[in-house]
Amino acid sequence: MPHLVSIISDQAVPNLLFIKQFTQPDSHFYFISSQEMEEKQATRNLKAALKLPEKKCHTIIIDANDALLVFDQLKGHAFPSDAEYLINLTGGNKLMSQMVFQHFMDFDSKMLYAPINAFNYQQLFPEVISIPKNTKIKLTLNEYLYAYGFEIMSEVPYFEGTPKPSVLFQKVLNASEAGRVPEIAKTYNPEYKEPDRNYLQGNWFEFYCYHFFKQLFQLDDSQISNSVGLKKIGSPVAYEHDNEFDIMFVHNNDLHVFECKVYKNAIYKKEKFQEPMYKLASLTQKFGLKCKKYLAILASLPEKTVTEEQLDHLRSNLGINKIITLEDFKIHRNEAILNQRPIEYLSFHDKINVLKEKFNSKN
Repeated sequence: MPHLVSIISDQAVPNLLFIKQFTQPDSHFYFISSQEMEEKQATRNLKAALKLPEKKCHTIIIDANDALLVFDQLKGHAFPSDAEYLINLTGGNKLMSQMVFQHFMDFDSKMLYAPINAFNYQQLFPEVISIPKNTKIKLTLNEYLYAYGFEIMSEVPYFEGTPKPSVLFQKVLNASEAGRVPEIAKTYNPEYKEPDRNYLQGNWFEFYCYHFFKQLFQLDDSQISNSVGLKKIGSPVAYEHDNEFDIMFVHNNDLHVFECKVYKNAIYKKEKFQEPMYKLASLTQKFGLKCKKYLAILASLPEKTVTEEQLDHLRSNLGINKIITLEDFKIHRNEAILNQRPIEYLSFHDKINVLKEKFNSKN
């Protein structure tokens, strides 16, 4: 029956998965934290996400930058000497993990490290071996968000208006742009005041994406949500309406966040996409390294190669994984839709234009 030791850092997912995999009925939980992390409520959020019993939780605050002081602080805590310990070295800075490693060498302990995107834990002590990660562990959306200090305050249940999301989507694909679909086009008339205006102009596309990815990845209801309004745990004020997230889901224990846009015309200048890209990047900064970000648009990217490269450069700088276009939706009906479009998908004519643009830009 091991007690679990976790080093607290800004990245909550490794500790979430570690505790979920190795907890046993009599386990106690030791959190090695810093003053900075405690001010961010990182330990509290992790315990709340996992619903850990407070009486079994112990927080030890150490100086993250002073080895001698850390040595004394760990020695000063009464860790039961006859207990077995399983230590997750993945979190914290290098000094914290090194000092925790050194301290627990004197105990009956096993020390693990979890490389990002690896299928195994690397046990570093007392012997070097690999321990498979439990692939059956699937974080819920609430668990993920709670661990990063957020709670869901509002969400819109999936529903099918008239026409259904799938019907409207097919009509847009057939017409090659939303503005040519009569049911959508009529809503851009200033005199159109019907209750379904918001649905026809964009909400239907959020519902379509919700259903598409729920089915694609076989997600449970607890792993995905639509029109998600969040608030910081402990804050009396929720995010403003404009800061809702269109789609959020957890797949392979990574958070996926989508901004969904229905544009009336097929092609726009790059400036049309910059505002939602900046918004998406800004609002997802607090969701950890495992957060993947996507802008899904029912339009095409600008045709000029130089402009497209500028837009892709901005996407990369903002940490957005992909701009999913109308063309992507035409090509893909599987998880490849989330991957960057390789050059092989370009036609011969397009490849020649790419080379011409690059040649001309150098002269």
